[in-house]
Amino acid sequence: MKSMKIPGRYWGEAVRHVVYLLNRLPTRAVLEKTPFEMWVGRRPHLGHRKVFGCLAHMKVTVPHLKKLSDRSQKTIYLGVEEGSKAHRLLDPLQNKVLVSRDVKFEEDVSWSWEQGNVRMEEFYVEVMILQFLQIWGNQVVQGRCL
Repeated sequence: MKSMKIPGRYWGEAVRHVVYLLNRLPTRAVLEKTPFEMWVGRRPHLGHRKVFGCLAHMKVTVPHLKKLSDRSQKTIYLGVEEGSKAHRLLDPLQNKVLVSRDVKFEEDVSWSWEQGNVRMEEFYVEVMILQFLQIWGNQVVQGRCL
């Protein structure tokens, strides 16, 4: 999390990713086998693992895209979706977790969180304006304030 500069609020996703990996790594407790191997009966495949928090480009699957429309969306890799072959991805601009199989990764690049801070500041200003209107809304409408 520190190397990819991921905020602390995504700690739960990091723990989820670590547990996934630990269940697929050998341990002394089960005679140099993995917990996954003991449970399922076969060795796990780890070729799909990526660096947690790296930049990922998810394919946009919206119908009727124009010829010059963006075909990918920048997201952050959060791990593997349990029970499928898909990846868990975070869209930091909308703060949504997405699941997709069509992803390309840049494992040595992290998300620029300064973009997200500007968006959060804009949101904060909008909230302050809404709170102001809730408190002083009647007077603003009647023309007594401002």
